[in-house]
Amino acid sequence: MSVQKLTLVMFGSLIAAACSSSSGSGDQFQAAVPDSAGLTLEATGAASEDAALTSDTAAALTSGPASANATASGLEFLPVIRDAIQDLNQGVHQFFDPIGQIIATQGTDIGVGSAETFGPVDRDGVTYLLTVKRLATSRFVWKLEGKTAGSASTVPFTLLAVGSVFHAQNDAAHRGRGQIGIDLDAFKTVKPGFMGQGKLYGAYSHYDVTDPSGLAGDAKTLIYVLSNFSIDTSVHAPVSAAFAGYKSLSGVRRVRVLFYGDLPEFVGNPDKAELFLGRARFNPGVGGRADALVTGGDVPNGELIFGAECWDKSEALVWKKVWACTGPSTCTVVSETGDRTACAVDLRDDAPEAPTDGQDLTGETGAPDPSLAAASAMPSFNSP
Repeated sequence: MSVQKLTLVMFGSLIAAACSSSSGSGDQFQAAVPDSAGLTLEATGAASEDAALTSDTAAALTSGPASANATASGLEFLPVIRDAIQDLNQGVHQFFDPIGQIIATQGTDIGVGSAETFGPVDRDGVTYLLTVKRLATSRFVWKLEGKTAGSASTVPFTLLAVGSVFHAQNDAAHRGRGQIGIDLDAFKTVKPGFMGQGKLYGAYSHYDVTDPSGLAGDAKTLIYVLSNFSIDTSVHAPVSAAFAGYKSLSGVRRVRVLFYGDLPEFVGNPDKAELFLGRARFNPGVGGRADALVTGGDVPNGELIFGAECWDKSEALVWKKVWACTGPSTCTVVSETGDRTACAVDLRDDAPEAPTDGQDLTGETGAPDPSLAAASAMPSFNSP
């Protein structure tokens, strides 16, 4: 099963390369910068969702933990949702883990109204420069720039990535609210031979409107947006899509994803990729539900395939149902196994509940910060 990669992997190494180590004083900026745990999407919070990919994505998706779980547990839709978020979560780790280290050693003494620049550093044919600016006591911005290595000093740097951060004084460390943007079109102009294109935007919040303290903590609301994005256009066509998810203070999770790849349940000659829209909901200590819509590829023309499945607290399948639809009120039940009443009380609806719009920019229902808005453009470093 191949999949359109949703990844920031390259930019993790870029940020790491952009700085060398020195000592700073204070820890306000270090605490303001989000960490990977605050930015990864979760279906249930299982360790497998945050696992590193193998170098062969297709092999990872067909023989890795998610697919193995599908065989062992009988779950069909949750593993695909996990496959869809795995690349993104791995990219978040490789991008933000180095940033946290950089800020801890270099950015902690940035005063209000001042900026610090780290680099330039050459790596893999590109010269990188990182700049961090403190706008106010609780507001920060950063940008990563680059140009082709060996360029004359008069050649200007090109903006590759930028982010904004709000972190109040009493917020938990690495928690707050902000946006990030990655520009692969710009990277292509400074990295000879790079085959990717498009942009990737993210918005995040660690505030929970139901928390009387009003402080950012372990809740998280996330929206990621891809705009005409492909990590390699020779392998994958550009995709525009949105992912959204959250984790509440009590551990309730919800995630909405788009997956584009060859699903093994649908076979053709030649085999074509299907479009999968999925939603997972999870209540800790109880269980969860995944809903899916599959279309295109080797799905028969004019049909939409809907599916729903529930699992218990041990992640064992308790109910699964599949519908084939040719219109809003023309659905036929293809299969049903298990007992729907075994699902958690709020997850027993006997109807498809999959997302139907892969470009929906709104957050998921029940998000801790329902006011979070998706970033539809690169954040501005100069006029945030």
